[in-house]
Amino acid sequence: MNASLPQPARTRWQPLRLGLIELYHYDVEEFWSEDGHLMLRGNNGTGKSKVLSLTLPFLLDASLSPARVEPDADPKKRMEWNLLMGGRNDRRSGYAWIEFGRVDEDSEVQFLTLGAGLRATAGRGSVDAWFFASEARIGAGLQLVDADRVVATRERLAEAIGSANVFTTAREYRRRVDERLFGLGEARYRALMDTLIQLRQPQLSKQPNEANLSRALSQALAPLE
Repeated sequence: MNASLPQPARTRWQPLRLGLIELYHYDVEEFWSEDGHLMLRGNNGTGKSKVLSLTLPFLLDASLSPARVEPDADPKKRMEWNLLMGGRNDRRSGYAWIEFGRVDEDSEVQFLTLGAGLRATAGRGSVDAWFFASEARIGAGLQLVDADRVVATRERLAEAIGSANVFTTAREYRRRVDERLFGLGEARYRALMDTLIQLRQPQLSKQPNEANLSRALSQALAPLE
């Protein structure tokens, strides 16, 4: 156990830290949680919203659609832009990741790292994406970027954590995440993701009222039989 990294203290899974590698204006950045909580402070335009849009709920939902990644659902804010930065880069690969931890009933510490690898090339108009779920901890046995600042390819990642832990389809990845963290089943897990995406809409926080909240929940959750 690496004592220099954050350690869980609860029996339930809690986020320990998250990070971005070669995404948006970030080179290699890591943000630690305190007892499962994270507060980002800074001036407008410093990238606070980007940290969250590129990690949660994206790393649970695994959809690259701007309608589900961006809080304002702006269709012009495509994932490709977070890599190529509007023509600043011709080709770029990066990762977004989040680490969870818990203490089980036998007082054994467990970890789960979820991540998405992304690669874009100018002129293609699309992003290659792969996802992973592993017990390996970044910075303690798992490296997504080497000393020469070369970002790990999907193949190199598969060699490091095993190909069974790397997914090229969002559906299979979501199934693994649900199995490890929630145990809800496909339909209830999809409803949970829809709820999270609805509730983080900017207008809900700018103009909080019961009608907006009720509407968001109604859109996210199917009626009971």
